[in-house]
Amino acid sequence: MGRKRVPNGKVFLKKEEKILNTLKNLSADYSDEVFIVKFRELYPEDWEKIVNRYNAHERLTPPGKSHPMAPPPKYLLNILRKYRDK
Repeated sequence: MGRKRVPNGKVFLKKEEKILNTLKNLSADYSDEVFIVKFRELYPEDWEKIVNRYNAHERLTPPGKSHPMAPPPKYLLNILRKYRDK
């Protein structure tokens, strides 16, 4: 039996559209925490996909090793920063 791996591919689809839509629903002086709460409110299925992918990485990574995915809030904020800078 081969080594189990986390699926490849996008964690959730239409990231840019969803991030920008979330930003449109916030005031100009939002905080990172407010952004995460609003994203979870608008896209609960996508939030679950992020959490599930992170949990899969955690489950399949041997103890003492690291994996490439940031914790879910940090993952979402990294995506936000990418599009906020545009």
